[in-house]
Amino acid sequence: MKVIFIFIDGFGLGIKDARINPMYSGKLPNIHKILNKYIVIPTDACLGVEGLPQSATGQTTIFTGTNASLVLGRHLHGQPTVTLKELLYKSSIFKILKENGIKAMNANVYRDQYLMQIHNPQNRKLRPSASTIACMAAEMIFRTVEDLKLGKGIYHDIVNRILIESGYDVQPREPETAAQILVNISRDYDFTFFEYFMTDIAGHKQDREKSEEVLGILDRFLGKLDTLIDYRDTLLFITSDHGNIEDLSVKTHTFNKVPTILHGENADILAQGITSLIDIHPAILKAFGLN
Repeated sequence: MKVIFIFIDGFGLGIKDARINPMYSGKLPNIHKILNKYIVIPTDACLGVEGLPQSATGQTTIFTGTNASLVLGRHLHGQPTVTLKELLYKSSIFKILKENGIKAMNANVYRDQYLMQIHNPQNRKLRPSASTIACMAAEMIFRTVEDLKLGKGIYHDIVNRILIESGYDVQPREPETAAQILVNISRDYDFTFFEYFMTDIAGHKQDREKSEEVLGILDRFLGKLDTLIDYRDTLLFITSDHGNIEDLSVKTHTFNKVPTILHGENADILAQGITSLIDIHPAILKAFGLN
């Protein structure tokens, strides 16, 4: 049993209105195929707490199975606080999988400078995200730009544009090539994670052209991934922490439910009981017979 887990930041289920939702103004045949043909669970990101869902608490909830918003008494944007870090170090999905002999890997590439700075407790500018802390809790090895050059990692924008614009000597990458790399990585692991947060960035900017562009990259990536996965022994698991890009009429996050998408081995069984972000963590454990 293998799981490929795709986390898409700021990816909600909005109304089918092309005037505000780039999901319906852009050409996204693969995303719509996945949404129409696979198991899609509208998943609550509000978690019974007033206010707009936010990244730090939403992601901590996904990676720990604990209602982080309820623990804090509020939704928290940005990076986790000490309290959320404690939750992640205690119950990180990566940590629990490792402790049970399940091989897990984060396919995202990190810059060397960033890796040095996030380990510096005095640095307040580049504090690690919930997903990064969840991996740190498991003492996972992070993939670097050198790994990317060797075809052994994927940058968070999929196509390497940000690295190139930042002066790194790397080549542009097609989304389809990135999908092949992710599948190649997954062959050596039981649980393979990839995070894409360009959707959240574009949504905050309320930039339709940019939103359609980042969704288009994601569409090509997921479309190729779908053709490469052997669903006889692999589960594709996709979710998000809150809505955003699906409603460009506002620059904030939304109250919309997010899609939890499952396809492949035991998808119908694992989908049972998922209603909110709290349920993602136990579903993953269940996939490996740990729950």
